[in-house]
Amino acid sequence: MRAVPSPALAAVLAAMVLTGFAADVVRGRDVSPEDRVAEIERRNISAPWRESAALIEALRRERIELPADLAARVELVRARNLALEGRNREAAEVLAPLLQPADRTVDFRLRAIILRVNVAANDADYATAFTWLDKALDLLEDSAVEHPRVLGMASYLHLRVGAEPKAIDYATRALRAARPLQDSREECMALSYLGQAQRADGELLAAEQAHREQIAACERSGDPVFVADAHRNLGRSLLEQGRPEAALSWLDGSLQRFEQVGYEPGVHETRLLATDARVQSGGTQPGLVEALRTSLAYFESAPHWANIEHAHRVMARLAELDQRHTDAIAHLQRAMDALKQVEEEARQRRLAYLQVQFDTRLKEQQIALLEADRQRQAAELSASQRARWLQALGIGSLLATTVLLFLMFGRAATQRRRYRELSERDGLTGLLNHQQVRQRGERAFAHSRRSLRPFTAVVADIDHFKRINDRYGHAAGDAVLRQLGALLAEVFPPEALLGRSGGEEFTILLPATAEQTRFLIEDLRGRIEPVTIYGHRVEYSLSFGLCQATERQAALEQTLRAADMALYEAKRGGRDRVCDATHQPEPRRPGAELVVVGSGIQLARHVSQRCLSEIEEAEVVLALTDGAAFGMLRELRPDLIDLRIHYGEGKDRRQTYREMDAAIMAELHAGKRVCAVFYGHPGVFADVPHAVIRKAREAGFPARMEPGISAEACLYSDLGIDPGRHGVQSLEATRFLVEDRPIDNRSLLLLWQVALTGDLACTRFHADPTELRRLVQRLQLDYPPEHEVILYEAAQLPVEPFRAERLRLCDLPLARFEEYTTLVVPPRTDLRPASPERLLATYARPAAGEPGKPPEHPGAR
Repeated sequence: MRAVPSPALAAVLAAMVLTGFAADVVRGRDVSPEDRVAEIERRNISAPWRESAALIEALRRERIELPADLAARVELVRARNLALEGRNREAAEVLAPLLQPADRTVDFRLRAIILRVNVAANDADYATAFTWLDKALDLLEDSAVEHPRVLGMASYLHLRVGAEPKAIDYATRALRAARPLQDSREECMALSYLGQAQRADGELLAAEQAHREQIAACERSGDPVFVADAHRNLGRSLLEQGRPEAALSWLDGSLQRFEQVGYEPGVHETRLLATDARVQSGGTQPGLVEALRTSLAYFESAPHWANIEHAHRVMARLAELDQRHTDAIAHLQRAMDALKQVEEEARQRRLAYLQVQFDTRLKEQQIALLEADRQRQAAELSASQRARWLQALGIGSLLATTVLLFLMFGRAATQRRRYRELSERDGLTGLLNHQQVRQRGERAFAHSRRSLRPFTAVVADIDHFKRINDRYGHAAGDAVLRQLGALLAEVFPPEALLGRSGGEEFTILLPATAEQTRFLIEDLRGRIEPVTIYGHRVEYSLSFGLCQATERQAALEQTLRAADMALYEAKRGGRDRVCDATHQPEPRRPGAELVVVGSGIQLARHVSQRCLSEIEEAEVVLALTDGAAFGMLRELRPDLIDLRIHYGEGKDRRQTYREMDAAIMAELHAGKRVCAVFYGHPGVFADVPHAVIRKAREAGFPARMEPGISAEACLYSDLGIDPGRHGVQSLEATRFLVEDRPIDNRSLLLLWQVALTGDLACTRFHADPTELRRLVQRLQLDYPPEHEVILYEAAQLPVEPFRAERLRLCDLPLARFEEYTTLVVPPRTDLRPASPERLLATYARPAAGEPGKPPEHPGAR
């Protein structure tokens, strides 16, 4: 909610602020409207905005009629308060009538225009911002005086569109104009613009010096918002230099000042920077994540994508510090999504800037044409009074002007086409971007279908491109991409659609047969030559997958997928080759089949060759594993389906399991060979694998399970336990507690999923201390409180150690638990062993094998 002062609070503020005016009235000195308006303006720049808002409300309540010029000044202050409060649209509505009259002073008009530019920029309306900025610069040129605020705003806007050198130039001019005025406020703003532009251009030390000077100037100005902003700018500059400890004190001071003046955007952005500094310096505070989530919610409500991206990256680092790797990966994914929005906004800002620049030049050309036309008319009028022969000269001028007009409009159309071409092309290779090649490809594919012409899709990929970048640098990679773009345009015919799909992958669509396309590809391969850069000879090759559209491929996407699969075949076959999917027969379907395999706890070490073979041979692979294992499986099968998407916060896990069943059975009913990969051993403490195998068999499908290494197997190895020595009871913790299962405390007891103990609703993913205390009370019926137990977690990566935390049974509720934590309760050793008479009586009974001989202990073998 916005911090809007109530009428009562506004009255109190007004009373406090007007105390000086009341004293003047008591002494017999009348306070003029001019003085009251001047006080409102002074308070607006030297105190929190609510004070000036309270004074304006007091004027309204007293029904004081102000002259037009004073009323306009008050409205300008009110518009600034609305902008500070974040109500940009209302601020623009208040400013609209103030920008119309031409009888205002130049200074007032410049102040109003600059505020309008600020409001438009805050609202991401950069076309409007640059339009009004041009008007302000025109006023500045007419007045022949350098106005620091106009120049500063020009610096800010050019910085937002990526024109850093121009931004630094405007900011330097603003600072030169502000210092002779002895106006600390103007000097403060100019130094702020200069520091930001230098920081964006990589001049971090110069930016730091500018922001230190800014702090001094802003403190002299007395504006609390500017002082807070100066502290934040210096903190940001130090943080970007890799000095988080030094940045933290400045950022904390800035945050405190922003909170005092109630400037909400400044509060949240500064809080984000301060949190980042704390994380980088290795320190944390209680409530840090919650405060950052509050700021993230504020950024998302706008949305402010750059701050959203920054916030998610900081939260990812916090999650890493807390060992919440899944949350860290999720935050990094959201940061990447936000980064795409940041890049899109930057592109839109740049386009808006170019459009305004283009419109401005076009208007200047039109004005020049109109002026030329006026001069021509004057010449004609003068010629009519002179000799008749001058009429020919006028006609010639008219023709020349008409030709010039056509030339200029033709040039404008060419520029528009050029801007459109730039937005549709990849800047590095000059080829079509991914979106354009798909859009144009759909039309070309449909046309080929209508005209019964052949159509072939090619997907190409540079082999080991990452090695080129890692070994020779990204400049070498760029050189390879540029050369390849030129070769593609040289080899393939003009009607072919050539595009860079992203990274090192290219898409080629052309109306030709597979054989014709294969000939062109071989021509291209023969022309590839090594690239020489910085004295290094960089060799590279390409793998190709192609497919000519057939009757069974009714859409471009199907043809591209077939070509993509052919590319994967080329990669698997050794790279630097061409694979054609056109004439491959339809795969023979021996029938739908289901196989469930286990990935083990550490995929790279535990998975068997049989499981890998099943994964490679299946038509559809679905997986429910940890993130690291899923990433490795995705490299093996790019079409891997993730079953984790069915989980949800607060969602009943039984419903999740039903959805997983349905997803697997749907592929099976579609007549496909399906492989389902599950974490560990697929048949140990896993509901879905057993359920889906049972359903498949009931539906008449062949279904089987391949074993994997389970967490229990890792437990025996890591803890050095022989399960055959004392025997083992292995139970799920909630089932053990609810069913009150009897315990043989002379054997080993394993309780799985201890963190979810007592979760009968199947919606919880964290430990409940109350349920853990109930579990301890139940165990203390068979074990003493001091009995040592073990919290075990298998290592998921080869570089990680396993967890084997030993503690007393009574301390169990205070321990840390993950979803996969297992409770190991060793046998009691204080119980009296069986008497010799009882053992002899037991051994005296005939056993399977030799009569009268005691059975051999399994460990003896």
